[in-house]
Formats: sequence, C-alpha cells, structure tokens
Amino acid sequence: MTKVFRSMALALAVPLGILSACNDSSASNPGEAPTLPSANSMRADFSLFDQTAVSNTAAATIGGSNFLAAAFSVAVANAVTTLVMAVPVATFAAAASQDPVFEDGAFHWRYSTVVNGQSFAANLSAQGSGSNSLWEMRISASGTNPPLDDFLYYSGSAALNGESGTWHIFDAAQPTANRELLRIDWTHANATNWSVSFNNVTAGTPDNGDRLTYDANADARSVTFLDASAATTTTVEWNAATHTGSIRAPNFNGGIKACWDAQLQNIGCP
Repeated sequence: MTKVFRSMALALAVPLGILSACNDSSASNPGEAPTLPSANSMRADFSLFDQTAVSNTAAATIGGSNFLAAAFSVAVANAVTTLVMAVPVATFAAAASQDPVFEDGAFHWRYSTVVNGQSFAANLSAQGSGSNSLWEMRISASGTNPPLDDFLYYSGSAALNGESGTWHIFDAAQPTANRELLRIDWTHANATNWSVSFNNVTAGTPDNGDRLTYDANADARSVTFLDASAATTTTVEWNAATHTGSIRAPNFNGGIKACWDAQLQNIGCP
C-alpha cells in the first residue's frame, strides 16, 4: 500500500510542478522592458517667459506690452497645470536613471525621489498590450496631507514606437476617490518635434473642459489656451532661438494679433 501512495505522489508531483512553473510569471522570459515615454510627454517649455531666463539674455529685462501680455497669459494658463503636475513630472523624470525588474507579470521601476523637500517612494510599472505599452505610477509618501499609500497617481498608454500616448492624472488630495484631474494627450516624433495637451477633466468645477496645448517644431513654439466656460482661445507663438513672437487674445489689443521683436519690444506684425 505504501508503494501505491508513493507512486501516486510521484505521478502528481510532475504535473503540479509544471503547473507551478507556468503560474510563476517571474520564471518566464519577459523580454525587454517597454521604452520609457519621453519626459516631454508631461511638460512644456515656457522658459522664455520666465523672468530669470529673460534677464539672462541680451534682450531687455522688461519687454514691451505685447510680450508682457503673452508672459502673463502663459503664466495664468499654466498655473494650475504646474501645480498638479509637479509630482508627476519629477517622479517620472527620475525613472530614466533606474533599471527595471520583472515581477508579477510587469516591469517595475522602484526608487525614491524628493520633490519640494518631500520624499516620494515611486513604483512605476509597465507591460505590453498589443501595439501599446500600459503604465501605472503608484506613490507612497508619509509626509503629504493626506499621506499616500500605494496611491495610483497617474496611468497611461504609449505607442511602442514612443511617438504618441496619453496620461491620466489623479487627485492626490482625495486618494480614495479615484478622481481624475487631467488627461494629457501627447506626441513625440523626435527631440525637436513634439506636442503635449493638458485637458482639465475635473468634474463639477468651473475649469472642466479647459485645455492648454503646447507645440514645438524645431525653434518654432506655440501654446494655445482654451477657456471652455468663456468659449475663448488665446494663442502665443514664439521662436526659441530669436525670441521673437506674437499673441492673439480676445481681451488684448482688440483681439488682433500683436507681436514683439528679438529685444521683446513691440513691433508691427509681419
């Protein structure tokens, strides 16, 4: 009888061992990790309108009214985006210097980074899905109010060629509510040709539907801000090399396009 049970145990051991190996995602060959989307998929470059940057150029420290109107419009339109995106931008950029590990069917980048003096423990995960890669960033931070514990801060998808994708940014002030604040649509053909569009999707707020879109094509740059509630659009265009540019806004210069030169002084538009 003992030999019978021993034979049965040996017979069961082989298929159970095979089944265990099949269920162990770490035992399979995961291949290469998906390529991290560009950090530019989360940010825009408004350095021309930063007063420190302007004062360090050969241009006048204080420009003409057209440039100042553009700088003010960019600052106002970008204020909420900057506030919401500070942690996502910093934590995502830090992933580029890390090496991923494959666990539980996905690649994970685990690391800590400091944003505005606060430490954030990051767990960025990715896995392939057809022609896209799917991304999730979970954040833990004991010093935030409220504290974050494995909070899904943002998620997204990207084309495997790294040229387009989306991000969804969630409300860290209400970590249990699963409340989306921003949807980001981005393209990144190369390092000098890319765009990012920040769409306010915060339900029940006056800013719901607002959109800020930034485009870079070599030195040509533009930002368009749609105020959904007022049904108005402001467009600022500039050259990153020469610093010349223009603004067209409904409440400035009668809605007529206004321009500035390389010294940031008012000129007639070409």
